[in-house]
Amino acid sequence: MVTKNIIKQIASLKQQKFRKELGLFVVEGRKMTEELLQSDFEVESLFATERFLADYPTLFPNAEIVSEIQMSQMSGQDTPPGILAVVKIPKQKALETNSSFVLALDGIANPGNMGTIIRTAEWFGIRDIVCSPDCVEIWNPKVIQATMGSIFRIRLLETELPDFLAEQIRKRKAVFGALLNGQNLFEMERPKEGIIVIGSESHGIRSEVLPCITHAVTIPRKNNSATESLNASVAAAIIMAEMTR
Repeated sequence: MVTKNIIKQIASLKQQKFRKELGLFVVEGRKMTEELLQSDFEVESLFATERFLADYPTLFPNAEIVSEIQMSQMSGQDTPPGILAVVKIPKQKALETNSSFVLALDGIANPGNMGTIIRTAEWFGIRDIVCSPDCVEIWNPKVIQATMGSIFRIRLLETELPDFLAEQIRKRKAVFGALLNGQNLFEMERPKEGIIVIGSESHGIRSEVLPCITHAVTIPRKNNSATESLNASVAAAIIMAEMTR
C-alpha cells in the first residue's frame, strides 16, 4: 500500500538535496522504464496506474498500482506518463576504460544539454564521460529524461578535471579542447583515441583546464557568421561525429 509518507518522499526527489540525502532518483515513462529494467541499476520501487497497465498488460508485472491522483503527486511531469520508478543512485567508481575516446565536460549547466550530450555520446560509441563537480547533477529529472535511456549504459565519473586530465597526459593520451582559436576540425588528422573536452555554455573551457589541452580544435564558421558560439551539445555532437568517423 502506498502511504502518504511514501508519496511525500518520492515527491521530494524532485529536489537535488533530497536525491543526495536519500541516494535515490526517479525515472518516468514507458521507454525509460523499460531501458532501466534492462540495466544494472537497482530499482527500489515501481508504480503504475491501472490505465497505463491496461495499455501494457505484460510489460511491468511487478508494478504496484496507484491512483491517477497519487501518480500526479509523485510525478515531476506536467502530464504524468502513468509509470514511475524509484532508483538507487549507483556508487561512483574509478574510471577504468579501454575506450578509444572519453568525453570530459567542464561546467555544463543546462540539464537538456547534459542529457543530449550523454545520448549523443552513446550514439557515437563513447561510453565514458567525466564531469567536473560544477556540472548539472546527472540525476536531475530533466537530464535523465533527455538521455532517452543512454544514462543507464554510460560510465560516469565526477572529478576535478585538471587532475584527471593531467593523469591522462601522463598516460600519453591526447586531450582535445573545443576552442575558438584551434585547428580546423575538418582539416586535422583524425585521432584514433583521446579525451574530448567540452566547456560550459557561457564560459567555455575554464582557465585552470586550458593548460591540460594538448590539441585545440575549432569548428569553423561559414561566411563570417556573426554567431558567437554553438550550443554546447551541438558542438559536442559535431566533434564526436568527426573524431569517431
